[in-house]
Amino acid sequence: MNTLLKLFSLKFLASLLSLGYSILQVQYFGVSRAIEIYFAAQSLIYLVTSLTQSGQLAEIFLPEFHKLNSINKGLGYKGLSIVLNRMFLWGVLIITIIFIFTPFFINLIVPGFSNDDKEMATLMFRALLPYLFLQINNSFFKTVFNAEEKYGRAEFLGVTNTIVNILSLVILYQYIGIWALIVSLLLGKFIEFVFYSIALYKSGFRFSLVMSTQEFDHNLFFKTMQSTLVYVGATQFYKVVLTAGISFLPEGTFAVFKYVQNLSDKVKGLFIQPFLTIFFTQYSILLRKSESLVEKFKANLTSIVYINVIIIIGTILLGNFIIDLIWGSKKFDANSLSLAFIFLLFNIFGIFILSIGSVYRKMAVAQGYAKKLYLFWVISQLLSGLFSYVLISNFQIRGLFFIIPLNQLLLAIVSYLVYQKTNNSISYKFLNKSNFISLLLIAIAVIVKYKLDSIFLINEKLILVIVLSLVTLLLSLYPLLKMYKTVKLKLEDN
Repeated sequence: MNTLLKLFSLKFLASLLSLGYSILQVQYFGVSRAIEIYFAAQSLIYLVTSLTQSGQLAEIFLPEFHKLNSINKGLGYKGLSIVLNRMFLWGVLIITIIFIFTPFFINLIVPGFSNDDKEMATLMFRALLPYLFLQINNSFFKTVFNAEEKYGRAEFLGVTNTIVNILSLVILYQYIGIWALIVSLLLGKFIEFVFYSIALYKSGFRFSLVMSTQEFDHNLFFKTMQSTLVYVGATQFYKVVLTAGISFLPEGTFAVFKYVQNLSDKVKGLFIQPFLTIFFTQYSILLRKSESLVEKFKANLTSIVYINVIIIIGTILLGNFIIDLIWGSKKFDANSLSLAFIFLLFNIFGIFILSIGSVYRKMAVAQGYAKKLYLFWVISQLLSGLFSYVLISNFQIRGLFFIIPLNQLLLAIVSYLVYQKTNNSISYKFLNKSNFISLLLIAIAVIVKYKLDSIFLINEKLILVIVLSLVTLLLSLYPLLKMYKTVKLKLEDN
């Protein structure tokens, strides 16, 4: 319980700072083409980073780290050096190829932009390439800290990173404009890398240029890339089709989409990720010790359902006012605000689906089903790419609304089905009394929002916000109390 509260506190502080950073971005750049060019370059660097598969491999390395340390204490650190050395070589190869063909890839992801816009995106992307090496190392460093149950390090770095982002943007904007975002992104990642390196050194980690060891079958570990490589390729196919489609929509759409997506990621990181981080580590340890997993699983999944219900209710009732408060300005007009609210609603429902699917995904990975999971995820991502093309080309912005939750649904279904094939899979009855009441509360929130918006006049906005805030509090009491009881009795006791 204390650990969960610590993670939540740090996440909350980081989210507040990120919100401030987002407000600054909107105030400085609004929904201009300049910020969309930056988002295009950032999207490509994220795409390339995912091609290294550092995120997937780091997740799979957690149980391997526990396994190595069970053989000999400290052996996990040696395994970490092996992985980092081999990932470095893989990263060099990818960067070389991508650097040479950057104009081609930029044209691939934003074909609707002008040639001048594409040239600027190319420059920005090449400037961001050091991000790749920093992120590869940081992914594995973070996993090791979680494996050793040293929670809070990544969350503390999130706070530091955002402070660096804010200071860099405020100080450098008047001198270099949009390039201040490039500097802030790189500087934040570099500071994160330095902190992780120092902290790991103090914990006993000594980096070495070792490529193999008898106790760690690195060939088997990296063979996972064979299945995940196809998955990563399918994922990038989906993201490229999605981004390319958005580039043909009216100017400003891509900016609003990315602003809301970033905000949704912060919501997920604040309210959902602490549960998933602790649960996955504990699940891996208990699985290794052959201890009971049922209570941990049910407590975690139940808590995630309740916190999502609270988020959904709050978003329905107050989402448009919150967006207006943080982003409303001359550079983010009423049309952008309305579009952002709709995007936010669909993204929040996507978070609910994603969080449920993540529980099953992490359990399947911990039980050694990562290869099968990523294999079937390929189908989900290819279908998502196909749906993205069909929905955007036929329904434009309205079609874009449905893509994120649809993608999360396809991935969640696969995660659930793969987990059910594991040995002694644990069942959870989603059709129960508590969940039915939660659905009823969400329905009430929709009705109240519709009715009150039609009753109150524009000049009565403050009264409306106060009333909706009270309704949000009342409707959230049931899931909040149920979640508190579940966390207190299940997680703390165990």
